[in-house]
Amino acid sequence: MHDYYMKKAPKLKKGMKSLLKPIAAELEKAGGKPYAALFDEIWEHYEKNMLENFPYIGGDDVSGTSNLTGAYCFVSMGEVLKTYGVDMEEIGHLMVLAYERRFSAMPGIVKTIAHRSFTNVRSLNKKYQKKDAQNAANAANNPGSFETKTMIPPEPGYDFSYHNLVCPLSNFAKAHGYEAYMPYLCNLDYVMFGAFGVPLFREHTCFADGDYCDFKLKINAKPMPYWPPVFSQGKGYK
Repeated sequence: MHDYYMKKAPKLKKGMKSLLKPIAAELEKAGGKPYAALFDEIWEHYEKNMLENFPYIGGDDVSGTSNLTGAYCFVSMGEVLKTYGVDMEEIGHLMVLAYERRFSAMPGIVKTIAHRSFTNVRSLNKKYQKKDAQNAANAANNPGSFETKTMIPPEPGYDFSYHNLVCPLSNFAKAHGYEAYMPYLCNLDYVMFGAFGVPLFREHTCFADGDYCDFKLKINAKPMPYWPPVFSQGKGYK
């Protein structure tokens, strides 16, 4: 285990509790045992299989680290629930419920500010170009970390777009046998953007297509429903 994750383990455990507590009742029903006991199993799996193997991609200095450590809380949840006979679709639905409840608990003013931020195209372009440079500098020191490219002008038909060129979540899934989770983890982006009233559209993912993940925003469109998962709706989006 990298020293970074060893030192961060208590904080990551606290973060997992915050993420899973809102679906405690559903977890108890799915696993057929008290939430506290299930949580202990999930954390034990996470500590042994995730923290022991996560690559160091920049630590606290890059936002992508929290994306990696947070997403794989759900994978450990799923791996434990599978031992109780829970299928992948239900695991994916529990992911969505956890995210829905997380964002619904946010103060309205926070969501309003986020909505304004994601619909101010000029500001978004500046913010994400700066992020591109930061990610490139970090990737030079930590290969395999997130790399991004803001598309200027945006792709036709959209107001803003950027690409993830390297995705540590996808790389980790492929290296450790968690491929089944990736489409459901990608679907959570639609939950987040939807909570802020921001219409996201994506036709490529690093995992499925091997090239890039595209995040495209169409400001005046209606956010897509995210359940059933976007990738299963037959509209060409992932």
